[in-house]
Amino acid sequence: MTDRELLIDIKNELVYIKDAFLQLPEWFPLSEIARDKGISRQSLRTKLLSGEFEPEVDFKYQGNKIMIARSAVPRIRRKRQ
Repeated sequence: MTDRELLIDIKNELVYIKDAFLQLPEWFPLSEIARDKGISRQSLRTKLLSGEFEPEVDFKYQGNKIMIARSAVPRIRRKRQ
């Protein structure tokens, strides 16, 4: 495989990853992220309100539900429990 073919292959993979990422919803329910991380909803709520995350940017209230921004999910997943 030539360098050019390799670069084209890498570019195609990156386009695929980008397209898959863009298909994710912009906001996720707190309960879904808590379940994925294996912590309680209350624990995650406490982390969000601790000051490390910015309201209306990283999370927002939608009625009586807390929704978490897609951009904040990786930071939440990296945090220790």
